[in-house]
Amino acid sequence: MKLISIKKILYLTFVFSILSISLILLFFQNAKSDWHDFDVFYSAASAALAGKSIYIIVGQYQLPFWYLPWTAWFYIPYAIWPKAIGLLLYQATSVISAILVVNSLTGYYEPNFKVQDKILILAFLVPMSMQLIMVGQMDYILLGLLVLVIWAAELKKDILVGLLYPFLLTKPHLIIPFSIFLFLRSGKRAFLISVVFSAVMLLIETILSPGWYLEMIQSLQLSGQRVDGLPFSTFPSLLGLQENWIGTANLPFTFLLIALAMLVLWKFRSLPTIPFLSLALAASLFCAPRAYAYDLPMLIPAMIWLTAQNFKLYWWLWAGVGIFTIFALFSSSTYWITLFIFSLIIYKSYLILANTNK
Repeated sequence: MKLISIKKILYLTFVFSILSISLILLFFQNAKSDWHDFDVFYSAASAALAGKSIYIIVGQYQLPFWYLPWTAWFYIPYAIWPKAIGLLLYQATSVISAILVVNSLTGYYEPNFKVQDKILILAFLVPMSMQLIMVGQMDYILLGLLVLVIWAAELKKDILVGLLYPFLLTKPHLIIPFSIFLFLRSGKRAFLISVVFSAVMLLIETILSPGWYLEMIQSLQLSGQRVDGLPFSTFPSLLGLQENWIGTANLPFTFLLIALAMLVLWKFRSLPTIPFLSLALAASLFCAPRAYAYDLPMLIPAMIWLTAQNFKLYWWLWAGVGIFTIFALFSSSTYWITLFIFSLIIYKSYLILANTNK
């Protein structure tokens, strides 16, 4: 009994030491961040509130607002406040989303998953997310929506899938294979609801700002010419090829990777919905035409699937991803993480199917 207690105390000390280090890193990162992506989202939502065009918004570093209109609407709850308060609420939403994702998925795979293990995962998410914190991106909020959609698909809530899906199109380049297999799994009803809901929101924006689509196209054209900014984390960038902002610089590679990801997903389509769509998210990041280190949270559902049922044996995976991200300085080398996790999840899927077919 004493030995067990000592081991437990040592483990708890380790967990809270890692958490403390992560919080210190978070504090210093926040002190030097300019949150320039949040600034664009906040400004677009403020323009929408004021009845102005959201596609004339240009933030720091000449960053344009080039998203679908409802992305600006999504940020309105933050834009009704002064920017400092809006940013605080935005960060709180991101933290809550991360906690809910970890809590729900670990509970799905292992109902008795320990609280201290969840805390350790969240602590290792901080170094993995430093670039996201630095620029003020929305990946944890997006991940929360993605996991909610996955749960809706699992529970066959087609209406909810259809209503939530348009908001996933904030980053359509990160969910290409995921989208296809989501609707193959959910069915025509979810797809039709999504199309109709998207059309209604586009009609509303057209009434409010008739020329919005021309302004958006112009913004995308200019962004297709830009290659400066944060280092990309994609297969072509790993090879040293130049990328552009909209991900069209290396389309042959993109098409090849999408085809490979689709073949993998088709092979494992008989998996249960939650692990299958977690695999689909990892596959989507693997073939994304445009991705940064701050998009790595899209791997979290797959990582939870890999580690939840035997966390004491596999906790190192979370540590490795966080540490590698920091030492790679958020460069194109972080694509190795995507390759590694995608390979591991393919292997796990293969073992499951092999055991099922025995």
